Amino acid sequence: MRPFARSILAALLPRTSCASQDVGLRIAGFITGASTSGPTPDECYDVVIVGGGMPQPITFTPPPVPELRVSTVTPGSIAVLQTAGAWEQVAAHSSEFRTMQVWDTCSPGFIRWDAQETGAGRMGVVAENTLLQASLLDAAQRSGKRTEFVWPAEVRALRLPTEDGADRTCSRDGGAADGSGSWGVEAGPRPQHGLAELELADGRVLASRLVVAADGAASRIRSMAGLRTWGWGYGQRGLVATVETAEPSDTAWQRFLPTGPLALLPLRDGFSGIVWSGPPELATALERMGPAEFGAAVNQALRDPPTSPLPILGLGQGAGSSSGPLGFLGAALQRWGPALGGGGGGFQEPPLVTGWAGAAPRSFPLQLKQSGRYVLPRLALVGDAAHAVHPLAGQGVNLGFGDARVLAEALAGAVEAGADPGDAQVLADGYEAPRRRAVLTMVAALDGVKKAFEVQAAPLAALRGAGLGLINAVGPLRNGIMQYAMMGQA
Repeated sequence: MRPFARSILAALLPRTSCASQDVGLRIAGFITGASTSGPTPDECYDVVIVGGGMPQPITFTPPPVPELRVSTVTPGSIAVLQTAGAWEQVAAHSSEFRTMQVWDTCSPGFIRWDAQETGAGRMGVVAENTLLQASLLDAAQRSGKRTEFVWPAEVRALRLPTEDGADRTCSRDGGAADGSGSWGVEAGPRPQHGLAELELADGRVLASRLVVAADGAASRIRSMAGLRTWGWGYGQRGLVATVETAEPSDTAWQRFLPTGPLALLPLRDGFSGIVWSGPPELATALERMGPAEFGAAVNQALRDPPTSPLPILGLGQGAGSSSGPLGFLGAALQRWGPALGGGGGGFQEPPLVTGWAGAAPRSFPLQLKQSGRYVLPRLALVGDAAHAVHPLAGQGVNLGFGDARVLAEALAGAVEAGADPGDAQVLADGYEAPRRRAVLTMVAALDGVKKAFEVQAAPLAALRGAGLGLINAVGPLRNGIMQYAMMGQA
Protein backbone atom coordinates (compact mmCIF):
# COMPACT_ATOMS: atom_id res chain seq x y z
CA MET A 1 0.00 0.00 0.00
CA ARG A 2 1.02 3.64 -0.15
CA PRO A 3 2.98 5.01 2.86
CA PHE A 4 -0.13 6.70 4.30
CA ALA A 5 -1.68 3.33 5.23
CA ARG A 6 -0.30 3.52 8.74
CA SER A 7 -1.56 7.04 9.40
CA ILE A 8 -5.15 6.46 8.30
CA LEU A 9 -5.36 3.48 10.63
CA ALA A 10 -3.93 5.58 13.44
CA ALA A 11 -6.69 8.13 12.88
CA LEU A 12 -9.48 5.55 12.59
CA LEU A 13 -8.64 3.01 15.29
CA PRO A 14 -10.63 2.77 18.56
CA ARG A 15 -9.40 3.49 22.07
CA THR A 16 -7.92 0.69 24.18
CA SER A 17 -4.58 -0.16 25.80
CA CYS A 18 -2.31 -3.14 26.42
CA ALA A 19 -2.16 -2.17 30.08
CA SER A 20 -5.69 -0.90 30.71
CA GLN A 21 -8.93 0.17 29.07
CA ASP A 22 -8.88 3.85 30.08
CA VAL A 23 -5.60 5.42 28.91
CA GLY A 24 -6.32 5.57 25.20
CA LEU A 25 -5.00 3.78 22.14
CA ARG A 26 -1.25 3.21 21.93
CA ILE A 27 -0.02 2.89 18.35
CA ALA A 28 3.40 2.82 16.76
CA GLY A 29 4.15 3.33 13.07
CA PHE A 30 7.55 3.01 11.41
CA ILE A 31 9.69 1.84 8.51
CA THR A 32 10.59 -1.82 7.97
CA GLY A 33 13.85 -3.66 7.36
CA ALA A 34 15.53 -7.06 7.67
CA SER A 35 15.64 -9.63 10.48
CA THR A 36 17.05 -11.88 13.21
CA SER A 37 15.39 -13.14 16.41
CA GLY A 38 15.03 -11.17 19.61
CA PRO A 39 14.93 -10.84 23.38
CA THR A 40 12.21 -9.75 25.81
CA PRO A 41 9.83 -6.85 25.08
CA ASP A 42 10.65 -3.33 26.25
CA GLU A 43 7.36 -1.66 25.28
CA CYS A 44 3.75 -2.80 24.90
CA TYR A 45 1.35 -1.48 22.25
CA ASP A 46 -2.19 -2.21 21.19
CA VAL A 47 -1.35 -1.84 17.48
CA VAL A 48 1.98 -1.53 15.69
CA ILE A 49 1.55 -0.37 12.09
CA VAL A 50 4.58 -1.15 9.93
CA GLY A 51 4.66 1.08 6.85
CA GLY A 52 7.10 2.14 4.17
CA GLY A 53 8.07 5.62 3.13
CA MET A 54 10.14 8.44 4.53
CA PRO A 55 9.17 10.90 7.27
CA GLN A 56 7.65 14.13 5.98
CA PRO A 57 5.97 17.30 7.26
CA ILE A 58 2.32 17.03 8.30
CA THR A 59 1.46 20.22 6.43
CA PHE A 60 1.47 19.93 2.64
CA THR A 61 3.21 22.74 0.77
CA PRO A 62 2.29 22.40 -2.92
CA PRO A 63 5.29 22.47 -5.24
CA PRO A 64 4.91 24.66 -8.36
CA VAL A 65 4.23 21.56 -10.49
CA PRO A 66 2.27 18.58 -9.11
CA GLU A 67 4.34 15.51 -8.28
CA LEU A 68 4.36 12.40 -10.47
CA ARG A 69 2.75 9.95 -8.06
CA VAL A 70 -0.95 10.71 -7.63
CA SER A 71 -4.03 8.74 -6.62
CA THR A 72 -7.63 8.83 -7.78
CA VAL A 73 -9.77 9.02 -4.63
CA THR A 74 -13.41 7.98 -4.98
CA PRO A 75 -16.32 9.30 -2.89
CA GLY A 76 -16.24 6.14 -0.79
CA SER A 77 -12.63 6.84 0.13
CA ILE A 78 -13.37 10.54 0.65
CA ALA A 79 -15.83 9.44 3.34
CA VAL A 80 -12.99 7.49 5.02
CA LEU A 81 -10.78 10.59 4.91
CA GLN A 82 -13.57 12.66 6.42
CA THR A 83 -14.02 10.16 9.26
CA ALA A 84 -10.28 10.23 9.89
CA GLY A 85 -10.26 14.05 9.98
CA ALA A 86 -7.93 14.27 6.97
CA TRP A 87 -10.24 15.53 4.24
CA GLU A 88 -9.94 19.31 4.73
CA GLN A 89 -6.28 19.52 3.69
CA VAL A 90 -6.80 17.06 0.82
CA ALA A 91 -9.79 19.03 -0.49
CA ALA A 92 -7.77 22.26 -0.50
CA HIS A 93 -5.00 20.91 -2.76
CA SER A 94 -6.62 18.24 -4.98
CA SER A 95 -8.60 18.42 -8.22
CA GLU A 96 -12.17 17.22 -8.64
CA PHE A 97 -13.42 15.40 -11.70
CA ARG A 98 -17.14 15.36 -12.44
CA THR A 99 -17.18 13.42 -15.71
CA MET A 100 -15.27 10.49 -17.14
CA GLN A 101 -14.92 9.19 -20.70
CA VAL A 102 -13.64 5.74 -21.66
CA TRP A 103 -13.19 4.72 -25.29
CA ASP A 104 -11.47 2.23 -27.56
CA THR A 105 -8.85 2.51 -30.27
CA CYS A 106 -10.21 -0.38 -32.32
CA SER A 107 -13.89 0.62 -32.46
CA PRO A 108 -15.96 3.80 -32.18
CA GLY A 109 -17.60 2.58 -28.95
CA PHE A 110 -17.32 4.76 -25.84
CA ILE A 111 -18.89 5.43 -22.44
CA ARG A 112 -19.28 8.86 -20.90
CA TRP A 113 -20.25 9.21 -17.24
CA ASP A 114 -21.50 12.31 -15.45
CA ALA A 115 -21.69 12.44 -11.64
CA GLN A 116 -24.80 14.64 -11.80
CA GLU A 117 -26.80 11.71 -13.20
CA THR A 118 -26.50 9.96 -9.83
CA GLY A 119 -27.02 13.11 -7.77
CA ALA A 120 -23.34 13.30 -6.81
CA GLY A 121 -21.32 16.48 -7.05
CA ARG A 122 -18.18 14.68 -8.22
CA MET A 123 -16.89 11.28 -9.29
CA GLY A 124 -13.76 11.75 -7.19
CA VAL A 125 -10.60 13.76 -6.76
CA VAL A 126 -7.01 13.31 -7.92
CA ALA A 127 -4.47 14.01 -5.17
CA GLU A 128 -0.71 13.78 -4.86
CA ASN A 129 0.38 10.89 -2.67
CA THR A 130 2.46 13.18 -0.46
CA LEU A 131 -0.66 15.30 0.14
CA LEU A 132 -2.62 12.25 1.27
CA GLN A 133 0.19 11.14 3.55
CA ALA A 134 0.68 14.57 5.14
CA SER A 135 -3.06 14.99 5.71
CA LEU A 136 -3.38 11.60 7.38
CA LEU A 137 -0.31 12.07 9.56
CA ASP A 138 -1.69 15.41 10.68
CA ALA A 139 -5.06 13.82 11.46
CA ALA A 140 -3.40 11.06 13.47
CA GLN A 141 -1.44 13.58 15.54
CA ARG A 142 -4.55 15.69 16.13
CA SER A 143 -6.77 12.73 17.04
CA GLY A 144 -5.97 12.88 20.77
CA LYS A 145 -5.17 9.19 20.87
CA ARG A 146 -1.85 7.84 22.14
CA THR A 147 -0.07 7.56 18.81
CA GLU A 148 3.70 7.29 18.67
CA PHE A 149 5.68 7.63 15.43
CA VAL A 150 9.01 5.78 15.35
CA TRP A 151 11.06 7.17 12.44
CA PRO A 152 13.34 5.84 11.16
CA ALA A 153 13.22 2.24 12.38
CA GLU A 154 14.23 -1.14 11.03
CA VAL A 155 12.54 -4.42 11.92
CA ARG A 156 15.07 -7.15 12.60
CA ALA A 157 12.68 -9.91 13.74
CA LEU A 158 8.98 -10.76 13.93
CA ARG A 159 7.53 -13.27 16.40
CA LEU A 160 3.92 -14.41 16.10
CA PRO A 161 1.82 -17.00 17.93
CA THR A 162 0.38 -19.68 15.62
CA GLU A 163 -3.09 -21.15 15.46
CA ASP A 164 -1.92 -24.25 17.36
CA GLY A 165 -0.71 -22.14 20.27
CA ALA A 166 3.00 -22.46 19.56
CA ASP A 167 5.18 -19.50 18.72
CA ARG A 168 7.47 -18.96 15.80
CA THR A 169 10.34 -16.65 14.98
CA CYS A 170 10.28 -15.40 11.42
CA SER A 171 13.76 -14.58 10.14
CA ARG A 172 15.52 -13.76 6.92
CA ASP A 173 18.98 -14.36 5.47
CA GLY A 174 19.99 -11.83 2.80
CA GLY A 175 17.53 -11.00 0.05
CA ALA A 176 16.96 -8.01 -2.13
CA ALA A 177 15.65 -4.65 -1.09
CA ASP A 178 12.41 -5.33 -2.96
CA GLY A 179 11.52 -8.04 -0.48
CA SER A 180 12.70 -11.01 -2.53
CA GLY A 181 15.16 -13.45 -1.03
CA SER A 182 15.24 -16.46 1.25
CA TRP A 183 12.82 -16.15 4.12
CA GLY A 184 12.16 -18.85 6.67
CA VAL A 185 9.92 -19.55 9.68
CA GLU A 186 11.71 -21.11 12.60
CA ALA A 187 10.40 -22.46 15.89
CA GLY A 188 11.28 -20.23 18.84
CA PRO A 189 10.81 -20.03 22.61
CA ARG A 190 7.27 -19.05 23.49
CA PRO A 191 6.87 -15.54 25.00
CA GLN A 192 5.02 -15.51 28.29
CA HIS A 193 2.71 -12.66 27.24
CA GLY A 194 1.37 -14.36 24.07
CA LEU A 195 1.57 -11.14 22.03
CA ALA A 196 3.34 -10.39 18.77
CA GLU A 197 6.93 -9.19 19.09
CA LEU A 198 8.98 -6.96 16.79
CA GLU A 199 12.69 -6.48 17.38
CA LEU A 200 14.13 -3.26 16.03
CA ALA A 201 17.65 -2.66 14.79
CA ASP A 202 18.39 -0.48 17.83
CA GLY A 203 17.71 -3.46 20.11
CA ARG A 204 14.25 -2.48 21.32
CA VAL A 205 11.57 -5.16 21.33
CA LEU A 206 7.95 -4.07 20.90
CA ALA A 207 5.13 -6.29 22.06
CA SER A 208 1.72 -5.70 20.49
CA ARG A 209 -1.75 -7.12 20.42
CA LEU A 210 -1.77 -6.58 16.68
CA VAL A 211 0.83 -5.92 13.99
CA VAL A 212 -0.53 -4.29 10.82
CA ALA A 213 1.63 -4.74 7.72
CA ALA A 214 1.18 -1.66 5.51
CA ASP A 215 4.59 -1.94 3.86
CA GLY A 216 3.65 -2.36 0.21
CA ALA A 217 3.56 -5.03 -2.48
CA ALA A 218 7.06 -6.28 -1.55
CA SER A 219 6.02 -6.49 2.11
CA ARG A 220 8.81 -7.80 4.30
CA ILE A 221 6.45 -8.34 7.22
CA ARG A 222 4.29 -10.58 5.03
CA SER A 223 7.37 -12.55 4.00
CA MET A 224 8.64 -12.73 7.57
CA ALA A 225 5.30 -14.23 8.58
CA GLY A 226 5.66 -16.94 5.92
CA LEU A 227 2.56 -15.89 3.99
CA ARG A 228 2.65 -16.94 0.34
CA THR A 229 1.42 -14.84 -2.57
CA TRP A 230 -0.01 -15.66 -5.97
CA GLY A 231 -0.29 -13.56 -9.10
CA TRP A 232 1.57 -12.68 -12.26
CA GLY A 233 3.45 -9.92 -13.99
CA TYR A 234 1.73 -8.18 -16.87
CA GLY A 235 4.89 -7.71 -18.92
CA GLN A 236 4.11 -4.00 -18.89
CA ARG A 237 5.28 -0.83 -17.23
CA GLY A 238 3.11 2.00 -15.96
CA LEU A 239 4.47 5.40 -16.97
CA VAL A 240 3.49 8.50 -15.00
CA ALA A 241 3.97 12.14 -16.00
CA THR A 242 2.66 15.59 -15.16
CA VAL A 243 1.61 17.49 -18.29
CA GLU A 244 0.31 20.87 -19.38
CA THR A 245 -2.75 21.07 -21.62
CA ALA A 246 -4.12 23.73 -23.94
CA GLU A 247 -7.13 24.15 -21.64
CA PRO A 248 -8.05 22.89 -18.13
CA SER A 249 -10.39 19.95 -17.74
CA ASP A 250 -12.55 18.41 -15.01
CA THR A 251 -12.91 15.12 -16.90
CA ALA A 252 -10.98 11.91 -16.35
CA TRP A 253 -10.09 10.49 -19.78
CA GLN A 254 -9.04 6.92 -20.52
CA ARG A 255 -8.45 5.31 -23.90
CA PHE A 256 -7.68 1.64 -24.42
CA LEU A 257 -4.82 1.28 -26.92
CA PRO A 258 -3.57 -1.97 -28.45
CA THR A 259 -0.56 -1.72 -26.12
CA GLY A 260 -2.52 -0.86 -22.96
CA PRO A 261 -4.67 1.88 -21.38
CA LEU A 262 -3.73 5.58 -21.34
CA ALA A 263 -5.34 7.90 -18.79
CA LEU A 264 -5.32 11.71 -18.66
CA LEU A 265 -6.39 12.96 -15.21
CA PRO A 266 -7.08 16.52 -14.00
CA LEU A 267 -4.63 17.82 -11.38
CA ARG A 268 -4.50 20.97 -9.28
CA ASP A 269 -3.64 24.35 -10.75
CA GLY A 270 -4.70 23.39 -14.29
CA PHE A 271 -2.14 20.60 -14.77
CA SER A 272 -3.01 17.04 -15.78
CA GLY A 273 -1.52 13.67 -14.97
CA ILE A 274 -0.67 10.82 -17.35
CA VAL A 275 -0.81 7.12 -16.47
CA TRP A 276 0.19 5.10 -19.54
CA SER A 277 0.47 1.30 -19.39
CA GLY A 278 2.43 -0.44 -22.12
CA PRO A 279 5.35 -2.73 -22.99
CA PRO A 280 8.77 -1.89 -21.51
CA GLU A 281 10.14 -0.69 -24.85
CA LEU A 282 7.32 1.86 -25.17
CA ALA A 283 7.92 3.12 -21.63
CA THR A 284 11.65 3.48 -22.34
CA ALA A 285 10.98 5.45 -25.52
CA LEU A 286 8.53 7.76 -23.78
CA GLU A 287 10.92 8.38 -20.88
CA ARG A 288 13.57 9.57 -23.33
CA MET A 289 11.32 12.13 -25.03
CA GLY A 290 11.50 15.85 -24.48
CA PRO A 291 8.38 17.73 -23.34
CA ALA A 292 7.00 18.66 -26.78
CA GLU A 293 7.73 15.25 -28.34
CA PHE A 294 6.04 13.54 -25.39
CA GLY A 295 2.98 15.78 -25.77
CA ALA A 296 2.74 14.90 -29.46
CA ALA A 297 2.88 11.18 -28.65
CA VAL A 298 0.08 11.53 -26.09
CA ASN A 299 -2.09 13.53 -28.49
CA GLN A 300 -1.64 10.94 -31.22
CA ALA A 301 -2.57 8.12 -28.85
CA LEU A 302 -5.64 9.94 -27.51
CA ARG A 303 -6.94 11.64 -30.65
CA ASP A 304 -6.25 9.30 -33.60
CA PRO A 305 -9.54 7.99 -35.10
CA PRO A 306 -10.66 4.40 -34.42
CA THR A 307 -8.88 1.76 -36.49
CA SER A 308 -11.51 -1.00 -36.54
CA PRO A 309 -12.56 -2.16 -40.05
CA LEU A 310 -15.97 -3.02 -38.59
CA PRO A 311 -17.47 0.23 -37.20
CA ILE A 312 -20.30 -0.06 -34.73
CA LEU A 313 -22.88 1.92 -36.63
CA GLY A 314 -24.89 4.30 -34.49
CA LEU A 315 -22.92 3.55 -31.30
CA GLY A 316 -19.74 5.55 -31.67
CA GLN A 317 -18.43 8.90 -32.73
CA GLY A 318 -19.50 8.61 -36.34
CA ALA A 319 -22.71 7.86 -38.16
CA GLY A 320 -23.56 5.46 -40.92
CA SER A 321 -26.13 3.07 -42.30
CA SER A 322 -28.02 0.76 -39.99
CA SER A 323 -27.53 -2.40 -42.04
CA GLY A 324 -26.53 -5.59 -40.26
CA PRO A 325 -27.41 -6.72 -36.73
CA LEU A 326 -25.05 -4.30 -34.99
CA GLY A 327 -26.38 -1.43 -37.08
CA PHE A 328 -29.97 -2.31 -36.17
CA LEU A 329 -28.92 -2.44 -32.51
CA GLY A 330 -27.35 1.00 -32.86
CA ALA A 331 -30.44 2.46 -34.49
CA ALA A 332 -32.68 0.93 -31.80
CA LEU A 333 -30.55 2.33 -28.99
CA GLN A 334 -30.52 5.76 -30.57
CA ARG A 335 -34.32 5.69 -30.79
CA TRP A 336 -35.12 4.07 -27.44
CA GLY A 337 -32.13 5.25 -25.39
CA PRO A 338 -34.06 8.04 -23.58
CA ALA A 339 -36.77 5.57 -22.56
CA LEU A 340 -34.03 3.29 -21.18
CA GLY A 341 -32.66 6.07 -19.00
CA GLY A 342 -30.08 7.05 -21.56
CA GLY A 343 -27.85 10.05 -21.33
CA GLY A 344 -24.15 10.12 -20.76
CA GLY A 345 -23.65 12.68 -23.52
CA GLY A 346 -21.87 12.44 -26.82
CA PHE A 347 -18.20 11.77 -27.41
CA GLN A 348 -15.83 14.66 -26.64
CA GLU A 349 -12.24 15.14 -27.69
CA PRO A 350 -9.73 15.32 -24.82
CA PRO A 351 -7.70 18.52 -24.39
CA LEU A 352 -4.47 18.89 -26.33
CA VAL A 353 -1.34 18.07 -24.33
CA THR A 354 1.48 20.57 -24.90
CA GLY A 355 4.20 18.64 -23.07
CA TRP A 356 5.37 17.25 -19.76
CA ALA A 357 6.20 19.62 -16.89
CA GLY A 358 8.25 19.35 -13.72
CA ALA A 359 9.95 15.99 -13.24
CA ALA A 360 10.56 13.86 -16.34
CA PRO A 361 8.21 10.90 -16.95
CA ARG A 362 9.03 7.72 -15.02
CA SER A 363 7.76 4.15 -15.20
CA PHE A 364 7.39 1.14 -12.89
CA PRO A 365 6.59 -2.56 -13.51
CA LEU A 366 2.95 -3.68 -13.35
CA GLN A 367 1.85 -6.83 -11.57
CA LEU A 368 -1.04 -8.60 -9.91
CA LYS A 369 -0.09 -9.93 -6.49
CA GLN A 370 -2.44 -11.38 -3.88
CA SER A 371 -1.56 -12.74 -0.48
CA GLY A 372 -3.01 -16.19 0.17
CA ARG A 373 -4.13 -14.95 3.59
CA TYR A 374 -4.68 -11.45 4.93
CA VAL A 375 -4.46 -12.36 8.63
CA LEU A 376 -2.69 -14.57 11.13
CA PRO A 377 -3.00 -14.46 14.92
CA ARG A 378 -1.93 -10.90 15.84
CA LEU A 379 -1.16 -9.93 12.23
CA ALA A 380 -3.22 -8.18 9.52
CA LEU A 381 -2.10 -7.17 6.03
CA VAL A 382 -3.59 -4.05 4.44
CA GLY A 383 -3.29 -2.33 1.07
CA ASP A 384 -0.67 -3.51 -1.39
CA ALA A 385 0.83 -5.81 1.25
CA ALA A 386 -2.38 -7.84 0.89
CA HIS A 387 -3.23 -7.12 -2.76
CA ALA A 388 -1.57 -5.25 -5.63
CA VAL A 389 -3.71 -4.62 -8.73
CA HIS A 390 -3.40 -3.14 -12.22
CA PRO A 391 -3.75 0.69 -12.19
CA LEU A 392 -6.13 0.89 -15.17
CA ALA A 393 -9.09 2.08 -13.07
CA GLY A 394 -7.13 3.75 -10.26
CA GLN A 395 -8.68 1.41 -7.68
CA GLY A 396 -5.55 0.28 -5.81
CA VAL A 397 -5.52 3.11 -3.29
CA ASN A 398 -9.29 2.89 -2.81
CA LEU A 399 -9.02 -0.80 -1.98
CA GLY A 400 -6.44 0.19 0.61
CA PHE A 401 -8.73 2.80 2.14
CA GLY A 402 -11.42 0.13 2.26
CA ASP A 403 -9.04 -2.16 4.15
CA ALA A 404 -8.31 0.58 6.70
CA ARG A 405 -12.01 1.29 7.25
CA VAL A 406 -13.06 -2.34 7.68
CA LEU A 407 -10.11 -3.23 9.92
CA ALA A 408 -10.76 -0.20 12.14
CA GLU A 409 -14.44 -1.16 12.40
CA ALA A 410 -13.53 -4.77 13.28
CA LEU A 411 -11.15 -3.61 16.01
CA ALA A 412 -13.71 -1.14 17.37
CA GLY A 413 -16.27 -3.94 17.54
CA ALA A 414 -13.81 -6.20 19.35
CA VAL A 415 -12.97 -3.52 21.91
CA GLU A 416 -16.65 -2.77 22.53
CA ALA A 417 -17.37 -6.47 23.04
CA GLY A 418 -14.39 -6.92 25.35
CA ALA A 419 -12.65 -9.23 22.86
CA ASP A 420 -8.97 -9.35 21.99
CA PRO A 421 -8.43 -7.20 18.84
CA GLY A 422 -5.54 -9.46 17.76
CA ASP A 423 -7.56 -12.67 18.03
CA ALA A 424 -7.36 -14.72 14.84
CA GLN A 425 -11.12 -15.27 14.64
CA VAL A 426 -11.90 -11.59 15.19
CA LEU A 427 -9.52 -10.67 12.37
CA ALA A 428 -10.72 -13.44 10.03
CA ASP A 429 -14.45 -12.78 10.44
CA GLY A 430 -14.45 -9.02 10.85
CA TYR A 431 -11.71 -8.08 8.39
CA GLU A 432 -10.33 -10.82 6.14
CA ALA A 433 -13.61 -12.34 4.94
CA PRO A 434 -15.34 -9.12 3.81
CA ARG A 435 -12.18 -7.63 2.33
CA ARG A 436 -11.23 -10.76 0.42
CA ARG A 437 -14.67 -10.82 -1.21
CA ALA A 438 -14.47 -7.14 -2.14
CA VAL A 439 -10.89 -7.30 -3.40
CA LEU A 440 -11.27 -10.48 -5.46
CA THR A 441 -14.43 -9.07 -7.06
CA MET A 442 -12.52 -5.95 -8.08
CA VAL A 443 -9.49 -7.98 -9.21
CA ALA A 444 -11.69 -10.12 -11.45
CA ALA A 445 -13.35 -7.02 -12.91
CA LEU A 446 -10.06 -5.20 -13.58
CA ASP A 447 -8.33 -8.22 -15.04
CA GLY A 448 -11.37 -9.02 -17.17
CA VAL A 449 -11.51 -5.47 -18.56
CA LYS A 450 -7.78 -5.54 -19.31
CA LYS A 451 -7.99 -8.85 -21.15
CA ALA A 452 -11.12 -7.82 -23.05
CA PHE A 453 -9.41 -4.73 -24.46
CA GLU A 454 -6.27 -6.65 -25.40
CA VAL A 455 -8.17 -8.53 -28.12
CA GLN A 456 -7.53 -6.79 -31.46
CA ALA A 457 -9.31 -9.14 -33.90
CA ALA A 458 -11.78 -7.05 -35.89
CA PRO A 459 -15.00 -9.02 -35.14
CA LEU A 460 -14.28 -9.10 -31.41
CA ALA A 461 -13.28 -5.43 -31.40
CA ALA A 462 -16.60 -4.68 -33.10
CA LEU A 463 -18.50 -6.59 -30.41
CA ARG A 464 -16.54 -4.78 -27.72
CA GLY A 465 -17.49 -1.44 -29.27
CA ALA A 466 -21.11 -2.54 -29.34
CA GLY A 467 -20.89 -3.38 -25.64
CA LEU A 468 -19.51 0.06 -24.83
CA GLY A 469 -22.27 1.69 -26.86
CA LEU A 470 -24.90 -0.42 -25.12
CA ILE A 471 -23.65 0.58 -21.68
CA ASN A 472 -23.53 4.25 -22.69
CA ALA A 473 -27.08 4.13 -24.05
CA VAL A 474 -28.70 2.41 -21.03
CA GLY A 475 -28.63 4.84 -18.12
CA PRO A 476 -29.29 2.44 -15.22
CA LEU A 477 -26.55 0.09 -16.43
CA ARG A 478 -24.07 2.91 -17.03
CA ASN A 479 -24.79 4.60 -13.71
CA GLY A 480 -24.73 1.30 -11.81
CA ILE A 481 -21.17 0.72 -13.00
CA MET A 482 -20.25 4.26 -11.99
CA GLN A 483 -21.73 3.89 -8.50
CA TYR A 484 -19.86 0.61 -7.95
CA ALA A 485 -16.56 2.21 -8.93
CA MET A 486 -17.28 5.31 -6.80
CA MET A 487 -18.51 3.61 -3.61
CA GLY A 488 -18.22 -0.15 -3.77
CA GLN A 489 -14.76 -0.92 -2.35
CA ALA A 490 -14.10 1.68 0.30
